[in-house]
Amino acid sequence: MSGAVILAGGGSTPPEVPQTMLQLAGGANARIVILAHVQADVARGGQRSAEFFAENGAQDVIAPDTLDAGELIALVQSARGVWIPGGDQNRFMERLGSATALLEAIRGVVARGGVAGGTSAGASLMGARMPTGDHSPDGDLKVGASPTAPAIGVLPNAIVDQHFLKRQRLPRLLCALLEHPSLVGIGVDEEAWALVQKGKLTAYRAQVVIARVRQKPCRHERMLGSRDIRLHILLPNETARV
Repeated sequence: MSGAVILAGGGSTPPEVPQTMLQLAGGANARIVILAHVQADVARGGQRSAEFFAENGAQDVIAPDTLDAGELIALVQSARGVWIPGGDQNRFMERLGSATALLEAIRGVVARGGVAGGTSAGASLMGARMPTGDHSPDGDLKVGASPTAPAIGVLPNAIVDQHFLKRQRLPRLLCALLEHPSLVGIGVDEEAWALVQKGKLTAYRAQVVIARVRQKPCRHERMLGSRDIRLHILLPNETARV
């Protein structure tokens, strides 16, 4: 991965997020494509995000509301940055997940040195898998208690969760990791954001949690366990390998 990924945890997105994306994408003239297909009203959501980027210096920002994969692929292939706002990650994948060439094009933006990112649902879409939001209300660490689904895979070794500490989502992430122990868990709290570049994650504004299952998980009936799970709770400006 020669480019960068920006993960915002939800809540208010600080101005330095679009500003950083523009800087990494090549400046104010870099083409930014907003994919607001996480939202029920794609056009309205895209317009809001485009206005936010324009207010922070973007001079070439596009927010298509089409569901035509061919049109979206052409726009993404011309982009230096792709941003996905908050909403419902499941809605995005239901609409566009079968368009494998589009998902490949989004990954390609980063592969050629550009930037991809999102906030809340948009951040969760950056991982290889994403939480579906159906975690057991009892916080169970049991098989099937925290369903995940394939995501875009911009970060092919990660699962990203959002609103992390605010909504007490550590059990949900741990359960997902115990079922997918090859992945790294990234939990971004509200108001926090993270920049991933060259295998290094830097936290900004608030806390970001990194979780890894270091020893093969074990099971007893439907219960999940592990004797070695490593947690790193990053404070602003701290870094970790991912």
